[in-house]
Amino acid sequence: REAEEDELERRALAEPKTAKWSIYDEAGLSACASAMEPSSFLETLVVSYPSALVAASTDDLEREVAIYNATLGAVEEARRRLVEEHGEEFERPDDFFCEMMKSDAHMARVKDELIFQQKKMEAFEKRKERQHQLKFKKAVEADKAAEKAAKKKEALKQTAEFRKQAAARGKTLGADKPTASTRKSRKRAAVDRKWGFGGRKKGKKRNDAKTINDLSDFHPTRGKAKRKAPPPSSPAKKKQKKARS
Repeated sequence: REAEEDELERRALAEPKTAKWSIYDEAGLSACASAMEPSSFLETLVVSYPSALVAASTDDLEREVAIYNATLGAVEEARRRLVEEHGEEFERPDDFFCEMMKSDAHMARVKDELIFQQKKMEAFEKRKERQHQLKFKKAVEADKAAEKAAKKKEALKQTAEFRKQAAARGKTLGADKPTASTRKSRKRAAVDRKWGFGGRKKGKKRNDAKTINDLSDFHPTRGKAKRKAPPPSSPAKKKQKKARS
């Protein structure tokens, strides 16, 4: 068969060329087709769509749908012929072992690189979200500060207006409020009497010759606990004491 194909190729090359480009060589194609032996479906897996494609040349979507439907129909026909006519399985068994083109070490490096890129993207998204939240937080704080300053300014303005109105009525702010009692307590009066009230406080408690010799406020039992009387003796102890004497 290979010898016949080589012979046909040598004849085709030996024939004189009438044109520079040959678009459709019917004689050559027919000769090649007649020299080819028919092959089985399992060797070629060639399936032709039974009808021609009908689609508008200007509508890309319609043309793609037509091609998709033709391909799907051809696959279904090939699967039917494999199962019904030849009894071949078209699905891969669960225990099918296929040797990888890449080594395990290479695939491990690829997996590590993919994991690194995924973690890098997650870190970038987290950093971007954190920066966005920080900007939003600063904007909220600035709005709160501006609102607080506006409220303070309004309060000061209202206070100034109230003072003007009170001055126009001949009153001062807080003059109509009742004053607290100026009466001092006994403790406060004693402290003022001993140490004075107002003026310089530094050195008031320092002793001098007059205060050292002044013993008018001294009391020998002041600040000392009173001595308790001994408890009365029991009758038995009285008898023991009388017996010893």
